[in-house]
Amino acid sequence: MKPYYLEIEDKRLASLLANYSGRHLLQLSCHNLASLSTSPIPHKICIYSGHNCKPYADNAAYANLESVYTHLPFANDSIHLVIMPHTLETDKNAQSILTEAWRVLAPNGHLILLGINPISLWGVYRLFSFRKKPAWNGNFYTIQTLCQWIHYLGGEIQHTESFLFRPPLSSKPGLWLFNRLAWLERISPWLTPYMGGIYLIIAQKRVKRLSGLGLVWQFPPVLSNKVLLPNTRGPHHA
Repeated sequence: MKPYYLEIEDKRLASLLANYSGRHLLQLSCHNLASLSTSPIPHKICIYSGHNCKPYADNAAYANLESVYTHLPFANDSIHLVIMPHTLETDKNAQSILTEAWRVLAPNGHLILLGINPISLWGVYRLFSFRKKPAWNGNFYTIQTLCQWIHYLGGEIQHTESFLFRPPLSSKPGLWLFNRLAWLERISPWLTPYMGGIYLIIAQKRVKRLSGLGLVWQFPPVLSNKVLLPNTRGPHHA
């Protein structure tokens, strides 16, 4: 049975994927996402890493491969959409994984990141789970940190948001309370827009056109110690 938070993420992705075109879609994760079927991209590849992962069932629509995320078997600039649900949390080499995903991403292609937001009730729950860590335990990164990494790679952040503002309740009584707290999803985006349990980041690999010189890569900006400004269009505009 798929964890309930993955069901919610899957529905959010289903509302997005129809907007992205191209020839090749790559998912770096062992999570089975039904939302991939909503994508018009014809060639879908799912990479899983490790023996504990369960790849997609036999399906002619998806190609399953096992590979190390830091050494993907694809050419530079060859993938038009890369989806990474909870991928960076599973490995301490998160920056190397992101850099490798960026290498295979085609110019003007898109990257979609999903993960646990440490600045949320979910992050607090994991922080104080001394005896038994939750099933979604991992290496968590803030939206600000991930956006800085993407900017360093030369990417453009197109959309950021967080959702799932309810606490991470998984027992039977907890799930009853979780469903009763659905009203938090309506008011929290306006009160605390970046404190949802799940973050969603969409970035694009941009190129610049210089007159008479053709296409050249945009040099990554120099990072500063300034805090990244929130998305001016609000948390729900994708």
